Amino acid sequence: LKDYYGAINDYSKAIELDPDDASAYYSRGIAKYDLNDIGGACKDARKAVSLGTVDSQNFIGQICN
Repeated sequence: LKDYYGAINDYSKAIELDPDDASAYYSRGIAKYDLNDIGGACKDARKAVSLGTVDSQNFIGQICN
């Protein structure tokens, strides 16, 4: 739907409810990337990796320095 701000709010709420939800960090990072918030996207992707999401490692390799 391209409602990136709404998605970020939804994922942030999911993270509030479960701070160990790696997929919520990863998905929020993608929404931030779509809004050109590269720093925020990389921060969320790194958090997702620390929680065990392998997909985030590829994302980091592609967009984060």
